[in-house]
Amino acid sequence: MTRPSLTPVTEPTPAGPDAALDALARAIWAHGRDRGIRAMEALAATAINRRYRSPGRTLADLVRDPALFAAWGPDDPRHAEMQAVDSNDPAFAAALRVARRAMAGADGLVGGADHFGDDAQPLPDWASSLTPTASLAGFSFYRA
Repeated sequence: MTRPSLTPVTEPTPAGPDAALDALARAIWAHGRDRGIRAMEALAATAINRRYRSPGRTLADLVRDPALFAAWGPDDPRHAEMQAVDSNDPAFAAALRVARRAMAGADGLVGGADHFGDDAQPLPDWASSLTPTASLAGFSFYRA
């Protein structure tokens, strides 16, 4: 008797609201996990604010844009780990909760910001003419 060969099963990429939740949670986990819940909340609020200023783009598409969250760039050192993390990681489970709250409309931390910069990095060119709306956990937040 011949046994059938086994084919690896991969998780499908979530679609619809689940795709946005997954993408947002991964992004805020990659960028903010070492800086705490407030940092992840502020990053999530920034992404939600950007969505409101970007008609025609889905939240999932915006969040996966490396121009907003560099970790989505394939050359970013956080990319592979971000793609592999799952809800067994306590910080990612927290990021999922934060992303759900942000998608439900919770914002108050970043003053309507739709951009952010990491204070440990050089000031981005786009930020040179802007005044931060908030500073939190080593990030500066801007409204463009």
